Amino acid sequence: MCRLAVFATCAALTTVAAFSAVAQAGTGEPPCRTAEVRQHNEAVFGHFASRADALKLKARARAHGFQGIKIEDDGCGDFEVEIDGADTQADRTSFANEAAHAGFQVTFEQTAPPMAYQQGHVVGIFAAKRTLAEANALMQRLAAVGFRYIDIARTPTRWLVVMPQVPVKQALPIAREVSTAGFRIAFRAGAK
Repeated sequence: MCRLAVFATCAALTTVAAFSAVAQAGTGEPPCRTAEVRQHNEAVFGHFASRADALKLKARARAHGFQGIKIEDDGCGDFEVEIDGADTQADRTSFANEAAHAGFQVTFEQTAPPMAYQQGHVVGIFAAKRTLAEANALMQRLAAVGFRYIDIARTPTRWLVVMPQVPVKQALPIAREVSTAGFRIAFRAGAK
């Protein structure tokens, strides 16, 4: 029993340390992340640890008729396959349906950095994964059940799957919805 308590305490401290490291960087991103000019919401097909893997998905999406696909080097070994311009709800809904019909689960990246502080909002954290492939796989599973406004953030040792910019009063209803879908989420303030 005592060992279990010590383990639980160590696990909790490790998690807090990982999330604190994110908060220390202002935007919540470590130095290896590439500064990104975010002018439009992005439809994201996936995140990959190599440009070669990202190119494979880009080619597959192009073969299904998707145009304007880019590979964005987000730094820290994260190559994101995306299309800019998912700025309206109508655009996002239409695009998600078209992508799903072609066999792709897309997510939508908002214009603010994923861990950024915003007054009256929190960041939902689904998980801290050891590899980008694990984080991307979780994002795909979440998108398949309707959680599409999610992103990946990096800590010094983990890849976080997050739901950015959640209004505080929506956190509890979202937590219930996430739980009903068989997933977990914890909310915290964004990084100042």
